Amino acid sequence: MGFFKKFLGGGEKKPTGEYVDKTGIYFYFQCENCGKRVRVRADKQHDLLSDGGSFIWHKTVVDSKCFRRMETVVYLDGHYNVTSYELTGGKFLTQAEYEAAEQAELAAKSQPPEASQSETAE
Repeated sequence: MGFFKKFLGGGEKKPTGEYVDKTGIYFYFQCENCGKRVRVRADKQHDLLSDGGSFIWHKTVVDSKCFRRMETVVYLDGHYNVTSYELTGGKFLTQAEYEAAEQAELAAKSQPPEASQSETAE
């Protein structure tokens, strides 16, 4: 009976909440030339180099605005926490900094343009 319930879609709880990426780790950068923010995903199994009990990630990051290269090397511990990094051409951001800046940019874009002073003086 359990087989038929599963086969017909019953009896199994649907996942709730937002998606959690268990195989990826995300890094956030900002170009020092144009200020464009970039989010990059690294696959834990294929993109990270194992260094004993820690990991190293080498990447050339390019933003979509000025296309300048940001050379980076990120060092992680065995639990995928960033311990240190080397970065040229950009700034390393935390997830919170990246998301706050993205939200601020969206809010600024959604604001209607202000009326010129000549229109308000009349």
